[in-house]
Amino acid sequence: MFWADYKGNRESIQAMTQSIRQNKSFIESGDVKVRVLGFCSSHESAKENLATAKNRSNQVKSYFIVHEGLKEEHFRTTNSTRRWRDLKDVIAVAYLFETENRNSSTSPGGPQDTTSRISPEISNEKASPPTPSTTAKPDLPAAEKDNRLPAQENSQAQATERDESAEDSRPYRLAIKTNMAYLAATVANVGIEYSFGQHYSVDLPVIYSPYTVARNYRLRFLAVQPEVRYWLHNPMQGHFFGAHLSLGTFNISVDSKTRYQSPDGFYGIGLSYGYVLPLTCRWAAEFTIGAGYAHTKYDSYYNIPNGARYEKGIHHNYWGLTKVGIGLAYRFGK
Repeated sequence: MFWADYKGNRESIQAMTQSIRQNKSFIESGDVKVRVLGFCSSHESAKENLATAKNRSNQVKSYFIVHEGLKEEHFRTTNSTRRWRDLKDVIAVAYLFETENRNSSTSPGGPQDTTSRISPEISNEKASPPTPSTTAKPDLPAAEKDNRLPAQENSQAQATERDESAEDSRPYRLAIKTNMAYLAATVANVGIEYSFGQHYSVDLPVIYSPYTVARNYRLRFLAVQPEVRYWLHNPMQGHFFGAHLSLGTFNISVDSKTRYQSPDGFYGIGLSYGYVLPLTCRWAAEFTIGAGYAHTKYDSYYNIPNGARYEKGIHHNYWGLTKVGIGLAYRFGK
């Protein structure tokens, strides 16, 4: 159940209760309905969001069914997988409206304030203080009321649709990540990614290995691979294409004969493709592969303690894979 005392819920419930009591006879006759709209966009999938929004709407309706004697038939409910205004976890926005079967010869003692926008916000996660409209409106003929109410409801629907679209297009802004493929090879790495605009981000991974496993196996290097990415949809979601640089230095050996060391390091450039698969709202798996060109100049040493250098300034040009990744990322900012 929602927490009635959370933020402004208590005042919103009281405002809605007063409106329901004033119009109880017209609600029970079917001339007036209680409009309930549930919203949720905090989960990753539409199915989860819809289920949560439905559950929250049901909790609000249950409150008024238990405390005010209403029935399910007295409500008209719509649930959305998007956000409402600036809130993505609003349980419901509720108000009263007249139905089309309202008799045009309504007596002067008809429903009170049914044309007012009484829209208390009831939320168990995020909500702003309620601002229900309780100012009495001049009595209007029933036909005029019927003409006005659909326009009011349509106006809210349009506003809601705009806000929902804005939520869908809102990108993640920051991510911290690591390449699990490098970790499996005992190579430490960490990266940070920052998005800008609607389709771009900058990724900066740092790769570091300080290990000398044995005289025949030394894997010491430091590298960075800054990359600019273009995302087909929102940053850090779905498919992307990238252009990256490779910069670093190394001191490695893989057999008992030679150790290779780069006094001037290496540099390169490449293109990549990747896909980010959401795991939860924040966590995601990243798959990427890239190819390009790299150049280095290195010296060769005999792979013994204090081994002498026997080759100097060997240039090497490389074409091929320059980036492979199966990463895990935690995203911020949406």
